[in-house]
Amino acid sequence: MGLGLRISLLIAIMIYVVLIFVLLRKKSFTLKYSLLWMFMAVVLLIMVAFPKLVEFLAEVIGVASYINAIFMAFIFFILLLVVTLTSIASKQHREIKTLIQNVALLQKQVDELKNNK
Repeated sequence: MGLGLRISLLIAIMIYVVLIFVLLRKKSFTLKYSLLWMFMAVVLLIMVAFPKLVEFLAEVIGVASYINAIFMAFIFFILLLVVTLTSIASKQHREIKTLIQNVALLQKQVDELKNNK
């Protein structure tokens, strides 16, 4: 990996980290969910700072090229992200269903109180 490419990637990673912090500050992200994005920034930083490490890991796991190892890492991250977001959506779906049921029960109680007057 050439020096120019490494510098460009480091600048891109820094912009990425700043964007995460801006979204946290605007409360578009919660700290809990931004940790996954920060983890990815750290992984990218390690991959850019130590390309020989990526080459070594690719060789250890039996991947023909370190570029393929990088693609595998990104695919793993995307799968992890999809599973995490699916888990969040499922949890929110359950919570919304419970809230809807509670609102319906409260509305029924309010209607009964109105009818008893």
